[in-house]
Amino acid sequence: MEQVFSSVKVAGGRDFPSVARSLFGNVRLDFQSGDEDQSRLLSAMLGTCRLTLLEADTHTVFGERVTLGSDSPDSIKLVFQTHGYSSLNQNGRSVPVGAGASIMYDPSRPYVLTNRTAVRLLLLQLPRRALPVQAVNRLMEPFVAMPKHAGMQRILLSLMDSTIREIGRLDDMARASLGQTMIELVRTMIGVDPQRDRSSAHSLDLLRRRVKDFVSDHISRPDLDVGMIARRMGCSIRYVYRAFEAEGATPADYIWSLRLERAASRLRDAACRPGEISEIAFALGFSSSAHFSRAFRGRYALSPSDWRKGGPA
Repeated sequence: MEQVFSSVKVAGGRDFPSVARSLFGNVRLDFQSGDEDQSRLLSAMLGTCRLTLLEADTHTVFGERVTLGSDSPDSIKLVFQTHGYSSLNQNGRSVPVGAGASIMYDPSRPYVLTNRTAVRLLLLQLPRRALPVQAVNRLMEPFVAMPKHAGMQRILLSLMDSTIREIGRLDDMARASLGQTMIELVRTMIGVDPQRDRSSAHSLDLLRRRVKDFVSDHISRPDLDVGMIARRMGCSIRYVYRAFEAEGATPADYIWSLRLERAASRLRDAACRPGEISEIAFALGFSSSAHFSRAFRGRYALSPSDWRKGGPA
């Protein structure tokens, strides 16, 4: 039976295949001689990531033409298998996956995952944009971490395991923070140097454009800040600040500047009815009318009411 508790999805038995397809793309599951009723999953979003605990009897997953729904992230998969034995075939390479092993792969490329025994695994789906372009391009076949990163793998597995155990007690902010931490650990595990990662999808110019689009779409939210932006972009707060250095501004400068520009435009079209200025202020994320008036006067050297009456255009 499928259940959803505060953005945590639980499914098992006959609901397992359909829920798995909704989370992982239009994969085809074949349980052969395995018992489908013994399968279950627990899944939750962690900001831009999705973490899933999956337990299933013997089965095969065919990812031939994986496409995701409009509300699903274009993601890379990282699997930590804690019990059982499997093999992943992709692009002519067959990789054994035993208990305690981890493997990363691009599910948009055709693959066959054969679970030869009952398995238990933790699966992290992280946004494709969170990884450098070169790293994603290398995922034409499965990626197995180097032995030198064994310590990092243990840390990441421990974090994933403890997070899924406590998932029902974590609020959205805590989940997003944990998801971002997992992304950073994965980037380190695959050898990404954030200081030298110039050609990734997180190039500063591209990130700045994406941030501006996000701010424009969410300008009415009073909690819009650089922390929220970083979580949604799948990068660090420091990287968001770096994206705006070329403009000599901070992300907060841009947010407040856009709010004031939109306020000025709306005031021009205002009908001069009582309370309208306050409505405009709150609709654009200002915490109070007084805060809005001070900020507006500082930008335009006029009060909102004088501007509405026909101040400088």
